[in-house]
Amino acid sequence: MEHHPTQPVKIETLAGSRPDVRVIKLSGPLTIHNFFQFQDLARQKAPGALIVDLTNVTYIDSAALGCLIGIHLSREKSAQKYALVGVNERARSLFAMCGVDKFFVIYSNVADAETALA
Repeated sequence: MEHHPTQPVKIETLAGSRPDVRVIKLSGPLTIHNFFQFQDLARQKAPGALIVDLTNVTYIDSAALGCLIGIHLSREKSAQKYALVGVNERARSLFAMCGVDKFFVIYSNVADAETALA
């Protein structure tokens, strides 16, 4: 699949199945060109768990990976739960290559993540 890292990422904020769950669903490439809006959304001090749905993310560059690490660290610091879901093989190998696959909270889909974060 061809990806064009400069193309915009589509960001949707969805309600989870419970009021204390917020889902940010991303579609397209997540890169240095477009992760700022996502980062702002993810950093909003909303109560409850944050689920970042990467199912439709075609490509993640190192800047966007840094952004995901930042979310992990800030959620951990404020003792707020979060999860990444739908991480594809390419992203998983990037995580592994950078040695961060161990500390990300990853589930295969939103339903699993909601159950686990309850």
